Formats: sequence, structure tokens, C-alpha cells
Amino acid sequence: MFEIILVIVLLVLGTIVLSKGSDWVTDSMVPVADKLGTTYIAVASLLVSVMLSIPEVIIAVYAFFKGHGGISLGVIIGSIICNIGLMTGISAMIKPLSVDRRVVMRDGIFAFVIAIIVFLFGFDLQFSRIEGATLLLLFVPYILNVWFFEKWRSERAREEELREIKDELKVIGLEGIHFRPGTLLFVLGIAMLLFGSYVFSDGLIKIAQMSGISDVLIGLTIGAIGPSIPNIISAIDGTKKNYTKIAITETFGSDIFTLLVTLGLLATLMPFAIEKKWLQFDIPMMIFMNVLMMFFIFKGHIRRENAIRRHEGALLVLVYVVFLVLNVFYLA
Repeated sequence: MFEIILVIVLLVLGTIVLSKGSDWVTDSMVPVADKLGTTYIAVASLLVSVMLSIPEVIIAVYAFFKGHGGISLGVIIGSIICNIGLMTGISAMIKPLSVDRRVVMRDGIFAFVIAIIVFLFGFDLQFSRIEGATLLLLFVPYILNVWFFEKWRSERAREEELREIKDELKVIGLEGIHFRPGTLLFVLGIAMLLFGSYVFSDGLIKIAQMSGISDVLIGLTIGAIGPSIPNIISAIDGTKKNYTKIAITETFGSDIFTLLVTLGLLATLMPFAIEKKWLQFDIPMMIFMNVLMMFFIFKGHIRRENAIRRHEGALLVLVYVVFLVLNVFYLA
């Protein structure tokens, strides 16, 4: 009984520390985005994607090198499905979401293509070092894509996006203690991210050892949802404050970084095999969720209405719940 309580405490503590670490790191990035200004708007834009995905990267890498690859892959794939189902879905249920057409063309389509590439790479039930390096290298054309998309925008449009980026950085993270942005805050934030990731990952591993539950199921559920809680709450909070673009842009950016950098890094450092289930259900489900979200967005643009409406957000949440239930019955 004591061990169960200890594990729960570890998970809760890890989530809280992760959220505040992420909050402080992003707070410290606001002045950076301001200094980059409209000249380097693409760099400022990429900051958001990187900051959102740091917890998943650390947790996945730690669990992987502790011999729990199922947890790592579950965190990666599960967090992407969670972002679409909960972060975007719940936000849309609160208030219909909007998104710029250029973000859809730049990030949305790229995220979908990357998901297909991951499926193809895993078709032989393994991810090789070459495939991992390829995923990492694909982050370069994404950066260039962001750069060139911004290069041809007007100064006024860049100023508007800079304001949105700064607002988004300020919204990310849970409410609580705030300090003046600076180098010390950044260092403290990174330290808390590392510590929180360690504590949370250790809690996941202890659950796997104590319960006998599949690593994959733990990664897809607790492992994916836990680190995403700060992002989900910040997206919901932003939506309530009429920042209706945050949920979708956060989802696109985080998903791209998680697949390319986290999965790419793991495969490059240590090639690994996957179970057939990943190819039969989980990765196709990730692709389906991407397709469903993109369908809602394109439909909204064609009809000149909100990108994702309330009932469409509810459907994304429902599909995510079905995904979890099916995994529980399949892996429990």
C-alpha cells in the first residue's frame, strides 16, 4: 500500500515540477522573442514548439535507457494523439478555434507527412539508426520551411505574429509562482524540467514493475497524458482568454518536434524493434487523428467558418477516449 502511495506521489510531484519548469523556461523566452523581433520571427516561432516538447523528450529518453522502450514509444505516439484529442478537442469544445491558413500549409501538412513517414519507417517493425538520423535531418527542411514562409510576409504581419508568439509563451504553463524573466529563471526552469522528468519517469517504471501492466499501455496513457497536462491547461486557458489559435498551433508544433527530434534521437542513439500492434493500430490511429483534424480545418476554411467547431472538438475527444479504451482491452 505504501509503495502505491509513493508512486502516486512521484507522479503528482513530477507533473507539478514539470509544469513549473516548463512555465519558467517559457517565461524566460519572452524577452528572447522580443529581442529577435520581426527580423527573426521564424526563430521565435520555433521556440514555442521546442519548449512544449522538452518534457516528452526527457521522459522518453530516460525511460528508453532504463530498458523500458515501450514506455518511451508510448509517450511519443500517445502524446501526439493526446495533443489532438485533448488539447485541441477540449479547447474547441470551450470555444470554436481558428488558425491561419499559412500555419495549416506550413505545419499541418508537414505534420501529416511526417506521421506517414514514421509509419513507413516502422513497416519492418524496427527503427534503424539511419531512419532515426533521417527523422532528425527532416527537422532542417521544417526550419527552412518556417523561415521562408515568414520571409515573404509584410512587416505588419510579422509584428502581429510576434505579439501572438509572446502571448503564447506567456500563456504556456500553470498558474502559480512567477519571477522576472532572465538567465537564472531559465536555468532554474531547465533544472526543474530535468528533475520533474526523472521523478515522473521513475514513477512510470515503478508502476510497470509493481502492476505487471504493459509498458506500452503505461506509456500511451499515464506517460502521454502527464507531461501534456500543462500544455492542455495552457491551451484551454488561452482559449478562454480568446487566444483561439494557440491550441492548434501548439498541437502542430509539438507533434512535429516530438516525432522528428524525440523519435529520431532514440533511433539514432540505439536502434530498436517495435511490436506489430504499433503498425496495426497505434501509429495508424495517430495518422487518423491528424487526418480528422486537418479535415475539420480545411472544411472550416472552405466554408469560411471557424477551423474547428464545438461538435468537432467533442468528436476529437470521443475518438481519443475510444483509442484509450481499445488499448486497455487490448493490452491489459
